[in-house]
Amino acid sequence: MSVTVVGSLNEDVLVTVDRLPGRGETVVGSAVRTAPGGKGANQAAAAGRLGGGVAMVGRVGADPAGDRQRAALVAVGVDVDRLLATPGELTGTATIPVEADGGENLIVVVPGANGVLTPADVDVAEVRRATVVLLQLETPLETVLAAAGAAGGIVVLNPAPPQPLPAELLGLVDVLVPNEHELVRLAGAAEGERSPAELARLARGLGAGSVVVTLGARGALLVPAEGNALLQAPPAVQPVDTTGAGDCFCGALAQFLARSAGPAEAVRYAVAAAASSTTGAGARGALPDDGTVQALLPRLPRAVPVG
Repeated sequence: MSVTVVGSLNEDVLVTVDRLPGRGETVVGSAVRTAPGGKGANQAAAAGRLGGGVAMVGRVGADPAGDRQRAALVAVGVDVDRLLATPGELTGTATIPVEADGGENLIVVVPGANGVLTPADVDVAEVRRATVVLLQLETPLETVLAAAGAAGGIVVLNPAPPQPLPAELLGLVDVLVPNEHELVRLAGAAEGERSPAELARLARGLGAGSVVVTLGARGALLVPAEGNALLQAPPAVQPVDTTGAGDCFCGALAQFLARSAGPAEAVRYAVAAAASSTTGAGARGALPDDGTVQALLPRLPRAVPVG
């Protein structure tokens, strides 16, 4: 079994402020720190923490930030042989002012080397031979499409940040994993509260295979190509920071699908992993290992069928 993640790597620059600035305004921060980020790298790190056989395909700059990204993934057991240094480009960055009280934030992303990941970069054995290939949309769409086409195993796509998806790409995706807001945008529907049954109807209209809709504190909704949808609630935990929970979910889902698990089992595992990840600060501050997730599984409610 193996998981290959094709995607983005960013160095997050987090600045603590009393309040977010308005247009044209300067505010003074009280603290600053850097942390490894990027949806692709976060998902690879989560999968790596949960088991072996994980590889990352992507681009960083030929700079110290790229070295830090590489080291952070190696530390959780991820193969970085296909993580390419890119002369003339900086490693992607995300500058994130965060309010000290309440955690509201703004995010400014500069793609850097992520923006020059090419279709040729992903036509590699790690993609062709992986049991599961996990993709997102923080790299060029043509490269995402090339990776999905080259994949010989299960293709999982996290459509974030959301954008219109060509039918050709959707036809290559086995499991689509949007959150509720991404699902609504992909379906071209109006924003607003929706029941699980309504979300299932939107998911079935996308033209993908199976759809797994992440719902935050409500868990996740599995919408298979045929049969009833299933709503899986999470275990009770004491959340500290929900940053990166969706990325942890995707990494855990890919890792468990690679173990030949059925979709319902994989969603159950991913819900438990994502819940556990919220018990510490930061996108990777509380990524669980397999033992932690297995201990949580008996505390999950049974999945509820949704008509």
